[in-house]
Amino acid sequence: MLVTEVRKINNRKSRVLLEDGSFFALYHAEVRKLRIHPGEDLSPETIRMILDEILQKRACMRCMNLLKTSDRTVQQLRDCLRRDGYPEESILRALAYVDSFHYTDDRRYAQNYIRQMSGRKSRRQMEYELLKKGVDRETVRAALSEEGDPEHKTEEEAIRTLARKRGYEPDHATLEEKARFYRYLSGKGFGYESIRSVLESEH
Repeated sequence: MLVTEVRKINNRKSRVLLEDGSFFALYHAEVRKLRIHPGEDLSPETIRMILDEILQKRACMRCMNLLKTSDRTVQQLRDCLRRDGYPEESILRALAYVDSFHYTDDRRYAQNYIRQMSGRKSRRQMEYELLKKGVDRETVRAALSEEGDPEHKTEEEAIRTLARKRGYEPDHATLEEKARFYRYLSGKGFGYESIRSVLESEH
């Protein structure tokens, strides 16, 4: 396979691009040792050795190290590996490896996130942020239905928390301050009925 480009990523690694559009990242010392140069061929045996013996172990270790610091979704791990320059084959195999030990579980991640954010964020906001993290909609909604209190109670607790943090006092707020706080809560994803229920009950 023809090497079309060897581009320096940083002081430690280079990105090797092949003629079929595939690529991988290696340490500079590895590029030199394997004598990889633009315009020269890499044998199928060398490419397979790079994928199986170098990148595969490295991708698995990268996933393990990421999971040591905090729980992550499958999509978050995939995005990190892509940014690090791993080819799709290595990414898929590394994700399968950590999954085989049950180190990744998007349902568990969503449940833990909802427990932590319940009473601080609206259900709509939690759903939006979990979707952004790569958890599929069905898993998010299943986790929301399983965890915590009914929707309005959870939202009302979150609204009260935000009101205390922002020093909002309904009994002393002007009409302009009340309108501004309504707009703020609405922008955070809280429903009108929950907002009205809490703010009117504070009078």
